[in-house]
Amino acid sequence: MKSNILKKMRNLLTLGLTILAFSAFAQDLNQAGEVFNAGNQALKDGNSVLAIEKYQQCIEMASKLGAEGEQLVTGSKAQVPGLYAKIAADDYKAGNTEKAIVEYENAIKFGELYGNPEIVAKAKENMPKLYYAQGNDLYKAEKYPEALASYQKSRDLDPGYSRSIFGMGLVYSKMKDFDKMDVAFTEALAAAQAEGDTKMVDKINQSAKKLLQTEGATKLQTKSWNESVKYLNLALKYDETNKDVYYYLGLAYNGLSKWDDAIAATQKGLDYSAAENDEFKAKFYFEMGNAYKGKAMNDKACEAFKSATFGRFAENANYEIKTTLKCK
Repeated sequence: MKSNILKKMRNLLTLGLTILAFSAFAQDLNQAGEVFNAGNQALKDGNSVLAIEKYQQCIEMASKLGAEGEQLVTGSKAQVPGLYAKIAADDYKAGNTEKAIVEYENAIKFGELYGNPEIVAKAKENMPKLYYAQGNDLYKAEKYPEALASYQKSRDLDPGYSRSIFGMGLVYSKMKDFDKMDVAFTEALAAAQAEGDTKMVDKINQSAKKLLQTEGATKLQTKSWNESVKYLNLALKYDETNKDVYYYLGLAYNGLSKWDDAIAATQKGLDYSAAENDEFKAKFYFEMGNAYKGKAMNDKACEAFKSATFGRFAENANYEIKTTLKCK
């Protein structure tokens, strides 16, 4: 008799505990549902940060509830990666590139973790542009090593992105590393052509020829003739019709006593200056005259100097004609 009573008491205790456990489970499920709904409300209110917080909290709670919590977990996971991507896009529009990069990294992280390949692909597509924008900000702030690192990250993520490679070239120009600058511009040009971006192609060509021409002309001032020739010839890669470059090459080759090269360069300059007036052409004829004089071809030198008697070259050309060469 006594054993029957004890057995009934144990059964009642077990039933009571089961009821309590079920009640606690139901309460946990309800609480997880309330948190999920709070996330939905935050999403509706446009508060993406709070929405992420609530969805992540719901995932943590509902994951402990087994099959009953699976729907809440799935629904929350579906929202989180896209919200990070939205925050990133908003930050980028607001000019907060640094934060946008962090948020897109979160979009990738949670997109991979929660099985959202579409968001992952979109975020990865945007990352090179963000690092490029970051590089631009650092470049404007004259933080050149940091800018170079950002452009490199952009290029690592998208090797064919012409803008990031072009940015690297600009940084190298500020660092006075013109060899690396030329390599970067050459690669950027190929990438822009592959992209079919004609505006970028023109921008690269214009920047490259200007920077290389300037450096070549600067080397003339210190009589660094060989370096001048090197950079001026590189400039011609980006615009072989550049008249001024041929004039500077004439000066540099004369400095090296490479008379034939000077004559060829100044003749090229004249060929591309056919539509210009006599005063413009005078500089080419003057250096051509110096080259012929160096070769002791005085008749040719006199002929060239006579064509140089215009504008700012007139006085020196006349001196060569009348005093130095005593031209007829």
